[in-house]
Amino acid sequence: MNGDPLFTLGSRVGFLDVRAYLEARGWRRVPSSRSYAAIYRSIQAPPMEVQVPLDRDLADYAEAMVVIARRVAEHEGRSAESVLHDLLQPHRDLLRFGLEGDTTRDGGVSLADGLDLVNGVRKALLASACSVRKPRAFHPRMGLAEADAFVRQCRLGQTEVGSFVLTVETPLDIGLQPTLGGEPFGRQTAALLLQSVAYLAGSVRAGEPQRVLEPAKGAPVLSANLCEALVEMMPSDESADLRLRGSWSPLLPLRPGVVSEVHVDRKMYESIERVAHQLRPLHESQPDQFVGTVVELMGGPGDRGEVEGTVVLQVQVDDELLKARVTLGAVDYRKAARAHLEQRYVTVRGILRRGPRVHWVEQSSGFELVGGPPTTAS
Repeated sequence: MNGDPLFTLGSRVGFLDVRAYLEARGWRRVPSSRSYAAIYRSIQAPPMEVQVPLDRDLADYAEAMVVIARRVAEHEGRSAESVLHDLLQPHRDLLRFGLEGDTTRDGGVSLADGLDLVNGVRKALLASACSVRKPRAFHPRMGLAEADAFVRQCRLGQTEVGSFVLTVETPLDIGLQPTLGGEPFGRQTAALLLQSVAYLAGSVRAGEPQRVLEPAKGAPVLSANLCEALVEMMPSDESADLRLRGSWSPLLPLRPGVVSEVHVDRKMYESIERVAHQLRPLHESQPDQFVGTVVELMGGPGDRGEVEGTVVLQVQVDDELLKARVTLGAVDYRKAARAHLEQRYVTVRGILRRGPRVHWVEQSSGFELVGGPPTTAS
């Protein structure tokens, strides 16, 4: 057996899935005098034919599949490897999130950027799933059962050669409710994600990011959650762009107008972050009382030589545990240090400013320790 990874992938591809793939993309079967092979011809230029083996016991089965993948890849303008991966997952849609920059040309990425990408992708999938059921500018909890079930059924796919690409296999349906002839929930979610990002990127590219705030008829309703998820995917590499690609299951016809590829330029992120902030509801700007713990002390000597500055709190906001920074004077900073050493809770009043990566409690006042020091068991 040829040791080429492509041949290994080709040997696992089923010929029925290849036929379904070709027919879903408009290739037509033409008469063949060979009982062990089916011939398909593309209807789009340039004209092209492929020969699909109909018996997995054929000696050149894997080789034939690789030849098909290479011709389809040439026809679709992508790699043969990605075509083979699509053919191995015919019952799922595949979403690819690629970071394309100087530091990812070898296919690797820093651990920190990789984690941010995974977290951002998860939030983007969750936000899109929530928007399928409830299109709105902000999802306060993203706790819909269908959205949660969809994300839990997603899988990370195999990595691919090229810039760093995170592949996510998304289910067509999640089985909670009958589809009743309509488009399955999973396909709706994946398609809406790419459509929403395409609309956002197009608006920013056109110099009109504000049109996202009041989308035209037929345009997707973007959420602050999705915009924040995109910003979270942003790598530290200033040269890296984000490219989203969708490969759709051949078992489910693709409705017209579905976007399959979106390019988000690195320079767009500032505008996207600003849009995310504008989509957040105004009531979040009202002062509130927060209770939490001190998880990090970041201060330093002030003008009078006393230590003051930023501390990081972990506070409960609705059903989320958030890390938020607050700036304290010397007196309150000493209280924070004491709370940190004694593992005590603190309370503070202020306005929570959410950010894609860092949250802040601004206009803080009333910083105090809560309760007495923890007792030691005798």
